[in-house]
Amino acid sequence: MKLEDQVAVVTGGGGGIGEGISLCLAREGAHVVVSDVNEELARSVAAKVEALGRRALAVRTDVRSEAECRQLVDRTLGEMGRLDVLVCSAGTAGTRFMPASQNAADVENIPLEVWDVTMDVNLKGVFLCNRAVIPHFKERKRGKIINISSDAGRRGGPMLPVYGASKAGVISLSQSIALQLAPHGINVNTICPGIIWTPLWAEGIELMVKSRPELQGVKPEDAFRFMVETVIPFKRPQTPEDIGNMAVFLASDLAKEITGQAFNVDGGAQLN
Repeated sequence: MKLEDQVAVVTGGGGGIGEGISLCLAREGAHVVVSDVNEELARSVAAKVEALGRRALAVRTDVRSEAECRQLVDRTLGEMGRLDVLVCSAGTAGTRFMPASQNAADVENIPLEVWDVTMDVNLKGVFLCNRAVIPHFKERKRGKIINISSDAGRRGGPMLPVYGASKAGVISLSQSIALQLAPHGINVNTICPGIIWTPLWAEGIELMVKSRPELQGVKPEDAFRFMVETVIPFKRPQTPEDIGNMAVFLASDLAKEITGQAFNVDGGAQLN
């Protein structure tokens, strides 16, 4: 097992990509702290980690709060005894704040609340969690930080421009942190997932269908399938486990010479 007896923290671990990452890490031997703003979901995933024979801890964390991010690290060290890997997977598209009658792609119609919550969770949350773990990793002279971005952060697109901007920020921030922490033996990398059917994607697709006249009457599942078939060369969606497998690699010693990189796991949708 690549990660035997290491301890990993996964924010946003209560479902979707975060759950897939948590379980992949556990299958490779890691004990997992499942962090999520929804403690019930975190407990559910923690139970699955324990069923794989690993130790688990569920921690409710709002990544927008500096105090809660620091508490997450402190609880991990206090109850698990060590911390080796941080995966920042908590994210939102802010679509729940979008009126269904407005086109989510039209910048002039996007409520400021959508900008604020999306940037706070997706970018500020990564900043705060990274910052909270850095002193411990510096003291140990080692550690792995893996921040989850998105294909949407690679280039501007017609859907959810605020989400894309926040994810582009994650890539740039991760590169800056990687350069600062390299002298301390700490690896910092980013994963850019492609198209995955998660609650976040379901929410975004549903809004797109409701707000675009040309998609009226199209089921969200059919719209999702159309996107997969037109955007991804492999003609298939990715899974949370696909992202988890990349996280396992980046968390392992196999990736000890890799830092400051952003990896697309998207079936070839992005070629940069």
